[in-house]
Amino acid sequence: MRVIAGDFKGRRLVAPKGLGVRPTPERVKEALFSMVQPFLAGAVCLDLFAGTGALGIEALSRGAARVFFCDSEPLSLAALRQNLDICRVDSGRAVVLAGDWHKAYTNISEKCNLVFIDAPYDMCVYYSHMLQTLASWRILEEGALIAVERDAGKGGYALPEGFEIVREKRYGSVGIDLISGAGEGK
Repeated sequence: MRVIAGDFKGRRLVAPKGLGVRPTPERVKEALFSMVQPFLAGAVCLDLFAGTGALGIEALSRGAARVFFCDSEPLSLAALRQNLDICRVDSGRAVVLAGDWHKAYTNISEKCNLVFIDAPYDMCVYYSHMLQTLASWRILEEGALIAVERDAGKGGYALPEGFEIVREKRYGSVGIDLISGAGEGK
């Protein structure tokens, strides 16, 4: 697993062993970032279910201003912190939120332009709830993008009012949905 492009290009990232951590396949990560690249310059991102931090670190490498990384698994958090050190990410650009995703919003101090949701695939059945919860936090900029990685073989999920899927792609067993979020006031 490595950073594909940008300031940290080529840096090898670590992942904990035996946790069932499922890093985003490189080909899928490359496709995802080609979709969101126009929105990355100066973006504030939330990497929900960050795991090793590969998606958020890729966003930082490609020009995001700041990323809030959220995960509750201690071994994943240790790998995430190690990966931030490997890439020498300035502490002002990366905020690690150790804890359950339901409480992440309490520590997010600014509006987000881009959210990555790459939950364990057994949690995909909760994506409707996750998106509704995200909408209720009022941390999204108007027109924020939400990139959802999911098992392509599973059924869809309901979107909150004002949200719409703007792009869907399938890469083998992995599905990527790019959702436009309504942001505050909608």
